[in-house]
Amino acid sequence: MTETAKPPMPESLSPLERELLGYVETLMNTLQSGTAQFEALEKRSTDMIESRQWALEGSLKSLIASQATFMNAWLASGNPSSDTASTELTEAFALLEQAEAMLEAVAPPT
Repeated sequence: MTETAKPPMPESLSPLERELLGYVETLMNTLQSGTAQFEALEKRSTDMIESRQWALEGSLKSLIASQATFMNAWLASGNPSSDTASTELTEAFALLEQAEAMLEAVAPPT
């Protein structure tokens, strides 16, 4: 069996070795703190990106629905017996306003 070498006890270290060990401990603590800060920043950034992505997706869906509704209203406007043009135009503009509100909710501050 091979024995693994155990690190020397701090009492058995020379003053220079103790100082070096202190620097290594400080470096390790700083590294751990930096890693934790980086992970928190990464999570915050990822959450912000995901939030904006969902808002953009919702806004795009509202814009597409608005365009489709507007086209139906436009087609209905050519038919004088149809009463749906005004209703569909109102719905189209409501969908546009919904899309605008979604985009404004996640717009970065200027």
